[in-house]
Amino acid sequence: ISTLLFAAMDTTSNTLAQILLCLAEHPNIQQRLRTEVIEAFHEGELDYDRLMSLPYLNAVCRETLRL
Repeated sequence: ISTLLFAAMDTTSNTLAQILLCLAEHPNIQQRLRTEVIEAFHEGELDYDRLMSLPYLNAVCRETLRL
């Protein structure tokens, strides 16, 4: 079980690192994503369902995984 746990944590951290790298390399995309998240936060609680409904966040995550 510990092997599976560490393997899952490693892939998640690598994916998050790749997302952050891509955002750092493309400041215009970073700004657009930041605007979307801030607007969603101002509309109310930013729970899981609300995060899943953000189209640009979804697009950024999917594009990073594709790369």
